Amino acid sequence: MFRILHFADIHMGSGFSHGRVNPETGLNSRLEDFEQTLGLCIDRAIADPVDLVIFAGDAFPDATPAPYIHEAFAGQFRRLVAHNIPAVLVVGNHDQYSQGNGGASLNIYRTLAVPGFIVGDRLRTHTLELPKGPLQIITLPWLNQATLLTRQQTEGKTLNEIHQILLQKLEPILEAEIRRLDPEIPAILVGHLMADRANLGAERFLAVGKGFNIPVAFLNRSELDYVALGHVHRHQNLNPSNDPPIIYPGSIERVDFSEEKEAKGYVLINLRKGQADWEFVPLPARAFRTIKIDVSDVDEPETAILDEIAQVSITDTVVRLIYKIRPEQTELIDQRALRKALKAAHQASIQAELVSQLSRPRLPELGIGQSLDPMNALDTYLTNREDLQDIALAMRETATELMSQTST
Repeated sequence: MFRILHFADIHMGSGFSHGRVNPETGLNSRLEDFEQTLGLCIDRAIADPVDLVIFAGDAFPDATPAPYIHEAFAGQFRRLVAHNIPAVLVVGNHDQYSQGNGGASLNIYRTLAVPGFIVGDRLRTHTLELPKGPLQIITLPWLNQATLLTRQQTEGKTLNEIHQILLQKLEPILEAEIRRLDPEIPAILVGHLMADRANLGAERFLAVGKGFNIPVAFLNRSELDYVALGHVHRHQNLNPSNDPPIIYPGSIERVDFSEEKEAKGYVLINLRKGQADWEFVPLPARAFRTIKIDVSDVDEPETAILDEIAQVSITDTVVRLIYKIRPEQTELIDQRALRKALKAAHQASIQAELVSQLSRPRLPELGIGQSLDPMNALDTYLTNREDLQDIALAMRETATELMSQTST
Protein backbone atom coordinates (compact mmCIF):
# COMPACT_ATOMS: atom_id res chain seq x y z
CA MET A 1 0.00 0.00 0.00
CA PHE A 2 1.30 3.44 -0.97
CA ARG A 3 1.14 6.35 1.44
CA ILE A 4 0.79 9.65 -0.48
CA LEU A 5 0.48 13.30 0.52
CA HIS A 6 -1.46 15.53 -1.90
CA PHE A 7 -1.60 19.31 -1.71
CA ALA A 8 -1.90 22.23 -4.11
CA ASP A 9 -2.11 26.00 -4.61
CA ILE A 10 0.67 27.23 -2.35
CA HIS A 11 0.80 30.71 -3.94
CA MET A 12 4.01 31.51 -2.08
CA GLY A 13 4.36 35.30 -2.01
CA SER A 14 0.64 36.11 -2.06
CA GLY A 15 -1.29 38.42 0.21
CA PHE A 16 1.48 40.80 1.25
CA SER A 17 -1.14 43.50 1.76
CA HIS A 18 -2.51 41.42 4.63
CA GLY A 19 0.83 41.25 6.41
CA ARG A 20 3.53 43.46 7.87
CA VAL A 21 7.30 43.57 7.75
CA ASN A 22 8.98 41.42 10.38
CA PRO A 23 11.72 43.71 11.77
CA GLU A 24 13.89 40.71 12.67
CA THR A 25 13.94 39.16 9.19
CA GLY A 26 12.94 42.05 6.94
CA LEU A 27 10.38 39.75 5.31
CA ASN A 28 6.65 40.24 4.98
CA SER A 29 4.91 38.24 7.69
CA ARG A 30 2.54 36.67 5.15
CA LEU A 31 5.49 35.15 3.29
CA GLU A 32 6.55 33.65 6.61
CA ASP A 33 2.99 32.35 7.11
CA PHE A 34 3.00 30.63 3.72
CA GLU A 35 6.46 29.17 4.28
CA GLN A 36 5.49 27.89 7.72
CA THR A 37 2.31 26.24 6.42
CA LEU A 38 4.20 24.62 3.54
CA GLY A 39 6.72 23.45 6.11
CA LEU A 40 3.98 21.69 8.05
CA CYS A 41 3.03 19.75 4.91
CA ILE A 42 6.64 18.70 4.38
CA ASP A 43 7.00 17.88 8.10
CA ARG A 44 4.11 15.42 7.83
CA ALA A 45 5.50 13.85 4.67
CA ILE A 46 8.81 13.22 6.41
CA ALA A 47 7.44 12.13 9.79
CA ASP A 48 4.81 9.74 8.40
CA PRO A 49 6.79 8.94 6.17
CA VAL A 50 5.03 8.95 2.80
CA ASP A 51 6.06 7.19 -0.39
CA LEU A 52 5.25 10.15 -2.63
CA VAL A 53 4.33 13.83 -2.45
CA ILE A 54 1.97 15.22 -5.08
CA PHE A 55 1.88 18.98 -5.65
CA ALA A 56 -0.95 19.82 -8.04
CA GLY A 57 0.20 23.25 -9.18
CA ASP A 58 0.40 27.00 -8.53
CA ALA A 59 3.56 27.44 -6.54
CA PHE A 60 3.58 31.24 -6.77
CA PRO A 61 1.21 34.10 -7.64
CA ASP A 62 2.98 34.40 -11.02
CA ALA A 63 5.72 32.72 -13.02
CA THR A 64 8.45 35.21 -12.06
CA PRO A 65 8.65 35.31 -8.26
CA ALA A 66 11.40 37.28 -6.57
CA PRO A 67 14.49 35.16 -5.85
CA TYR A 68 13.91 35.17 -2.08
CA ILE A 69 10.37 33.84 -2.61
CA HIS A 70 11.63 31.10 -4.93
CA GLU A 71 14.25 30.27 -2.31
CA ALA A 72 11.61 29.91 0.42
CA PHE A 73 9.69 27.47 -1.78
CA ALA A 74 12.77 25.48 -2.81
CA GLY A 75 14.07 25.34 0.76
CA GLN A 76 11.04 23.34 1.85
CA PHE A 77 10.97 20.96 -1.12
CA ARG A 78 14.71 20.35 -0.75
CA ARG A 79 13.91 18.60 2.53
CA LEU A 80 12.09 15.89 0.57
CA VAL A 81 15.26 15.18 -1.41
CA ALA A 82 17.23 14.90 1.82
CA HIS A 83 14.80 12.19 3.00
CA ASN A 84 14.59 10.40 -0.36
CA ILE A 85 10.90 11.19 -0.82
CA PRO A 86 9.97 11.60 -4.49
CA ALA A 87 7.61 14.33 -5.65
CA VAL A 88 5.41 15.06 -8.64
CA LEU A 89 4.98 18.78 -9.38
CA VAL A 90 2.34 19.70 -11.96
CA VAL A 91 2.43 23.10 -13.64
CA GLY A 92 -0.51 25.36 -12.79
CA ASN A 93 -1.78 28.45 -14.57
CA HIS A 94 0.19 30.78 -12.27
CA ASP A 95 3.37 28.77 -12.92
CA GLN A 96 3.28 29.37 -16.69
CA TYR A 97 5.00 32.13 -18.62
CA SER A 98 2.89 34.05 -21.14
CA GLN A 99 -0.20 31.89 -20.73
CA GLY A 100 1.52 28.65 -21.65
CA ASN A 101 4.14 29.91 -24.12
CA GLY A 102 7.71 29.79 -22.95
CA GLY A 103 7.90 27.21 -20.16
CA ALA A 104 7.12 27.41 -16.48
CA SER A 105 8.74 28.45 -13.20
CA LEU A 106 8.76 24.84 -11.94
CA ASN A 107 10.83 23.59 -14.90
CA ILE A 108 14.00 24.58 -13.07
CA TYR A 109 13.64 21.42 -10.98
CA ARG A 110 13.78 19.28 -14.12
CA THR A 111 16.63 21.31 -15.59
CA LEU A 112 18.65 20.79 -12.41
CA ALA A 113 17.71 17.09 -12.40
CA VAL A 114 16.56 17.23 -8.79
CA PRO A 115 16.59 13.60 -7.63
CA GLY A 116 13.12 12.06 -7.42
CA PHE A 117 11.31 15.13 -8.81
CA ILE A 118 8.99 14.88 -11.80
CA VAL A 119 7.72 18.13 -13.33
CA GLY A 120 4.45 17.68 -15.18
CA ASP A 121 4.38 20.43 -17.78
CA ARG A 122 2.68 18.31 -20.44
CA LEU A 123 0.04 15.60 -20.66
CA ARG A 124 1.87 12.30 -20.36
CA THR A 125 2.15 9.16 -18.23
CA HIS A 126 5.07 8.57 -15.88
CA THR A 127 5.84 5.20 -14.28
CA LEU A 128 7.53 5.65 -10.91
CA GLU A 129 9.61 2.80 -9.56
CA LEU A 130 9.09 3.20 -5.82
CA PRO A 131 10.43 0.90 -3.06
CA LYS A 132 6.92 -0.55 -2.61
CA GLY A 133 6.50 -1.12 -6.35
CA PRO A 134 5.56 0.73 -9.53
CA LEU A 135 3.04 3.55 -9.61
CA GLN A 136 1.56 5.20 -12.71
CA ILE A 137 1.06 8.98 -12.77
CA ILE A 138 -0.71 10.87 -15.55
CA THR A 139 0.21 14.56 -15.38
CA LEU A 140 -2.29 17.07 -16.77
CA PRO A 141 -0.98 20.64 -16.42
CA TRP A 142 -3.09 23.76 -16.89
CA LEU A 143 -4.28 23.89 -20.49
CA ASN A 144 -5.40 26.85 -22.56
CA GLN A 145 -5.98 27.51 -26.22
CA ALA A 146 -2.29 28.22 -26.86
CA THR A 147 -1.49 24.71 -25.59
CA LEU A 148 -3.62 22.72 -28.04
CA LEU A 149 -4.73 25.07 -30.79
CA THR A 150 -3.13 27.21 -33.46
CA ARG A 151 -4.11 30.83 -34.03
CA GLN A 152 -5.81 29.83 -37.29
CA GLN A 153 -8.04 27.36 -35.43
CA THR A 154 -9.28 30.03 -33.02
CA GLU A 155 -9.54 32.99 -35.39
CA GLY A 156 -13.07 34.38 -35.53
CA LYS A 157 -14.36 31.94 -32.90
CA THR A 158 -16.27 32.87 -29.75
CA LEU A 159 -14.85 31.87 -26.36
CA ASN A 160 -17.47 29.14 -26.02
CA GLU A 161 -16.65 27.76 -29.48
CA ILE A 162 -12.95 27.72 -28.60
CA HIS A 163 -13.68 25.84 -25.38
CA GLN A 164 -15.62 23.21 -27.31
CA ILE A 165 -12.76 22.79 -29.78
CA LEU A 166 -10.33 22.45 -26.88
CA LEU A 167 -12.42 19.71 -25.29
CA GLN A 168 -12.64 17.90 -28.61
CA LYS A 169 -8.85 18.05 -28.83
CA LEU A 170 -8.23 17.03 -25.23
CA GLU A 171 -10.62 14.09 -24.98
CA PRO A 172 -8.89 11.70 -27.41
CA ILE A 173 -5.42 12.62 -26.12
CA LEU A 174 -6.44 11.95 -22.51
CA GLU A 175 -8.31 8.82 -23.57
CA ALA A 176 -5.17 7.48 -25.23
CA GLU A 177 -3.12 7.99 -22.05
CA ILE A 178 -5.74 6.24 -19.92
CA ARG A 179 -6.02 3.28 -22.28
CA ARG A 180 -2.26 2.79 -22.20
CA LEU A 181 -2.27 2.33 -18.42
CA ASP A 182 -1.21 -1.06 -17.10
CA PRO A 183 -4.35 -2.45 -15.39
CA GLU A 184 -2.23 -4.25 -12.80
CA ILE A 185 -0.46 -1.13 -11.54
CA PRO A 186 -2.11 1.59 -9.39
CA ALA A 187 -2.77 4.76 -11.38
CA ILE A 188 -3.23 8.41 -10.38
CA LEU A 189 -4.12 11.40 -12.52
CA VAL A 190 -2.64 14.67 -11.27
CA GLY A 191 -4.21 17.71 -12.87
CA HIS A 192 -4.32 21.46 -12.45
CA LEU A 193 -7.68 22.27 -13.96
CA MET A 194 -11.15 23.72 -13.54
CA ALA A 195 -13.64 20.85 -13.30
CA ASP A 196 -17.20 21.65 -14.27
CA ARG A 197 -18.72 20.60 -10.91
CA ALA A 198 -16.32 22.46 -8.66
CA ASN A 199 -17.39 25.16 -6.21
CA LEU A 200 -15.16 28.16 -6.75
CA GLY A 201 -13.19 30.20 -4.27
CA ALA A 202 -10.65 32.98 -4.79
CA GLU A 203 -9.39 31.40 -8.01
CA ARG A 204 -12.44 32.78 -9.85
CA PHE A 205 -10.77 36.20 -9.51
CA LEU A 206 -7.24 34.93 -10.08
CA ALA A 207 -7.83 33.31 -13.48
CA VAL A 208 -10.72 35.12 -15.12
CA GLY A 209 -11.05 34.29 -18.81
CA LYS A 210 -8.21 31.76 -18.83
CA GLY A 211 -8.41 28.03 -19.44
CA PHE A 212 -11.65 26.12 -19.71
CA ASN A 213 -13.88 23.77 -17.75
CA ILE A 214 -13.14 20.07 -18.04
CA PRO A 215 -16.09 17.70 -17.56
CA VAL A 216 -15.78 15.47 -14.51
CA ALA A 217 -16.72 12.59 -16.84
CA PHE A 218 -13.24 12.91 -18.38
CA LEU A 219 -11.73 12.15 -14.96
CA ASN A 220 -14.23 9.69 -13.50
CA ARG A 221 -12.63 6.56 -14.94
CA SER A 222 -12.39 3.10 -13.46
CA GLU A 223 -8.82 2.80 -14.74
CA LEU A 224 -7.80 5.51 -12.24
CA ASP A 225 -7.47 4.85 -8.53
CA TYR A 226 -7.21 8.49 -7.42
CA VAL A 227 -7.51 11.89 -9.12
CA ALA A 228 -5.38 14.60 -7.47
CA LEU A 229 -6.45 18.08 -8.53
CA GLY A 230 -5.31 21.65 -8.02
CA HIS A 231 -6.57 25.14 -8.96
CA VAL A 232 -9.76 25.39 -6.87
CA HIS A 233 -8.94 26.80 -3.44
CA ARG A 234 -11.86 25.19 -1.62
CA HIS A 235 -11.42 21.58 -0.50
CA GLN A 236 -13.97 19.27 -2.11
CA ASN A 237 -14.55 15.77 -3.45
CA LEU A 238 -16.19 15.80 -6.88
CA ASN A 239 -17.02 12.08 -6.75
CA PRO A 240 -18.59 11.13 -3.38
CA SER A 241 -18.80 7.46 -4.43
CA ASN A 242 -14.97 7.50 -4.38
CA ASP A 243 -14.56 5.27 -7.42
CA PRO A 244 -12.18 7.01 -7.89
CA PRO A 245 -11.96 9.92 -5.44
CA ILE A 246 -11.64 13.19 -7.41
CA ILE A 247 -10.17 15.56 -4.85
CA TYR A 248 -9.32 19.22 -4.62
CA PRO A 249 -7.35 19.62 -1.37
CA GLY A 250 -7.78 23.39 -1.63
CA SER A 251 -5.06 25.95 -0.97
CA ILE A 252 -2.85 25.66 2.10
CA GLU A 253 -3.15 29.31 3.16
CA ARG A 254 -5.79 32.00 2.75
CA VAL A 255 -5.09 34.29 -0.17
CA ASP A 256 -7.70 36.91 0.74
CA PHE A 257 -11.01 37.45 2.53
CA SER A 258 -12.96 35.43 -0.04
CA GLU A 259 -11.44 32.37 1.69
CA GLU A 260 -12.25 33.57 5.20
CA LYS A 261 -14.54 30.64 6.06
CA GLU A 262 -12.72 27.89 4.16
CA ALA A 263 -10.72 25.19 5.93
CA LYS A 264 -7.16 24.89 4.63
CA GLY A 265 -5.15 21.70 4.51
CA TYR A 266 -3.81 18.72 2.57
CA VAL A 267 -4.91 15.17 1.83
CA LEU A 268 -3.32 11.90 2.94
CA ILE A 269 -4.03 8.82 0.84
CA ASN A 270 -3.56 5.10 1.41
CA LEU A 271 -3.54 3.65 -2.10
CA ARG A 272 -3.60 0.19 -3.56
CA LYS A 273 -4.89 -1.02 -6.90
CA GLY A 274 -8.66 -0.58 -6.91
CA GLN A 275 -8.85 1.29 -3.60
CA ALA A 276 -7.93 4.71 -2.28
CA ASP A 277 -8.68 5.69 1.31
CA TRP A 278 -8.13 9.38 1.94
CA GLU A 279 -8.49 11.97 4.68
CA PHE A 280 -8.39 15.75 4.69
CA VAL A 281 -5.91 17.10 7.26
CA PRO A 282 -6.57 20.73 8.32
CA LEU A 283 -3.69 23.19 8.63
CA PRO A 284 -3.50 26.04 11.16
CA ALA A 285 -3.65 28.74 8.49
CA ARG A 286 -3.85 32.28 9.79
CA ALA A 287 -7.46 33.24 10.46
CA PHE A 288 -9.23 36.08 8.65
CA ARG A 289 -12.09 37.90 10.37
CA THR A 290 -14.62 40.39 9.01
CA ILE A 291 -16.36 42.69 11.47
CA LYS A 292 -19.30 44.40 9.82
CA ILE A 293 -21.72 46.76 11.53
CA ASP A 294 -24.29 49.37 10.51
CA VAL A 295 -24.25 52.36 12.87
CA SER A 296 -26.06 54.79 10.59
CA ASP A 297 -29.04 54.92 12.97
CA VAL A 298 -27.04 54.81 16.22
CA ASP A 299 -26.65 57.84 18.50
CA GLU A 300 -23.14 56.82 19.65
CA PRO A 301 -21.61 55.06 16.64
CA GLU A 302 -18.07 54.81 18.01
CA THR A 303 -19.25 53.04 21.15
CA ALA A 304 -21.31 50.62 19.08
CA ILE A 305 -18.33 49.78 16.87
CA LEU A 306 -16.00 49.26 19.84
CA ASP A 307 -18.56 46.98 21.48
CA GLU A 308 -18.78 44.94 18.28
CA ILE A 309 -14.99 44.59 18.10
CA ALA A 310 -14.87 43.43 21.72
CA GLN A 311 -17.16 40.51 20.92
CA VAL A 312 -14.82 39.05 18.28
CA SER A 313 -11.59 37.10 18.87
CA ILE A 314 -9.04 39.00 16.81
CA THR A 315 -5.68 38.10 18.37
CA ASP A 316 -3.13 37.33 15.61
CA THR A 317 -5.82 37.37 12.93
CA VAL A 318 -6.14 39.43 9.76
CA VAL A 319 -9.11 41.70 10.39
CA ARG A 320 -11.17 44.02 8.27
CA LEU A 321 -13.61 46.35 9.98
CA ILE A 322 -16.44 47.62 7.79
CA TYR A 323 -18.96 50.04 9.25
CA LYS A 324 -21.80 51.99 7.68
CA ILE A 325 -22.38 55.58 8.75
CA ARG A 326 -24.10 58.70 7.56
CA PRO A 327 -21.84 61.53 6.32
CA GLU A 328 -22.65 63.73 9.29
CA GLN A 329 -21.53 60.98 11.72
CA THR A 330 -17.92 60.87 10.60
CA GLU A 331 -16.79 63.39 13.21
CA LEU A 332 -18.26 61.17 15.95
CA ILE A 333 -15.76 58.37 15.28
CA ASP A 334 -12.13 58.55 16.36
CA GLN A 335 -10.01 56.37 14.06
CA ARG A 336 -7.29 56.17 16.72
CA ALA A 337 -9.75 54.55 19.13
CA LEU A 338 -10.71 51.97 16.52
CA ARG A 339 -7.08 51.15 15.74
CA LYS A 340 -6.30 50.79 19.41
CA ALA A 341 -9.17 48.33 19.78
CA LEU A 342 -7.78 46.33 16.84
CA LYS A 343 -4.21 46.36 18.13
CA ALA A 344 -4.23 42.63 18.98
CA ALA A 345 -4.83 41.73 15.33
CA HIS A 346 -1.96 40.62 13.12
CA GLN A 347 -3.06 43.19 10.54
CA ALA A 348 -6.19 45.32 10.40
CA SER A 349 -7.92 47.49 7.84
CA ILE A 350 -10.77 49.91 8.49
CA GLN A 351 -13.34 50.81 5.88
CA ALA A 352 -16.16 53.30 6.35
CA GLU A 353 -19.12 53.02 4.02
CA LEU A 354 -21.15 56.19 3.73
CA VAL A 355 -24.89 55.61 3.61
CA SER A 356 -26.53 57.73 0.94
CA GLN A 357 -29.68 59.46 2.02
CA LEU A 358 -31.14 58.45 -1.31
CA SER A 359 -30.85 54.81 -0.26
CA ARG A 360 -32.64 55.26 3.05
CA PRO A 361 -36.05 53.57 3.37
CA ARG A 362 -38.94 55.45 1.80
CA LEU A 363 -41.53 57.02 4.07
CA PRO A 364 -44.89 55.20 4.01
CA GLU A 365 -46.65 58.56 3.67
CA LEU A 366 -44.86 59.09 0.37
CA GLY A 367 -45.44 55.60 -1.00
CA ILE A 368 -47.35 54.53 -4.09
CA GLY A 369 -51.08 55.15 -3.74
CA GLN A 370 -50.69 58.11 -1.41
CA SER A 371 -52.11 61.47 -2.53
CA LEU A 372 -50.24 64.34 -0.91
CA ASP A 373 -49.92 67.71 -2.58
CA PRO A 374 -46.30 68.77 -3.22
CA MET A 375 -46.00 71.08 -0.20
CA ASN A 376 -47.45 68.50 2.20
CA ALA A 377 -45.10 65.92 0.72
CA LEU A 378 -42.13 68.24 1.31
CA ASP A 379 -43.26 68.89 4.90
CA THR A 380 -43.51 65.13 5.54
CA TYR A 381 -40.05 64.59 4.09
CA LEU A 382 -38.43 67.40 6.09
CA THR A 383 -40.10 66.29 9.32
CA ASN A 384 -38.28 62.95 9.01
CA ARG A 385 -34.90 64.46 8.15
CA GLU A 386 -33.24 65.74 11.30
CA ASP A 387 -30.06 66.51 9.37
CA LEU A 388 -31.92 69.06 7.21
CA GLN A 389 -33.67 71.03 9.97
CA ASP A 390 -31.24 73.92 9.79
CA ILE A 391 -32.21 74.59 6.15
CA ALA A 392 -35.80 73.34 6.30
CA LEU A 393 -37.33 76.82 6.47
CA ALA A 394 -35.32 78.01 3.47
CA MET A 395 -36.34 74.91 1.52
CA ARG A 396 -40.02 75.52 2.26
CA GLU A 397 -39.75 79.19 1.23
CA THR A 398 -37.99 78.26 -2.02
CA ALA A 399 -40.54 75.54 -2.73
CA THR A 400 -43.40 77.98 -2.14
CA GLU A 401 -41.83 80.46 -4.56
CA LEU A 402 -41.36 77.76 -7.22
CA MET A 403 -44.94 76.59 -6.81
CA SER A 404 -46.27 80.13 -7.22
CA GLN A 405 -44.26 80.58 -10.42
CA THR A 406 -45.61 77.30 -11.79
CA SER A 407 -49.23 78.26 -11.13
CA THR A 408 -49.00 81.65 -12.92
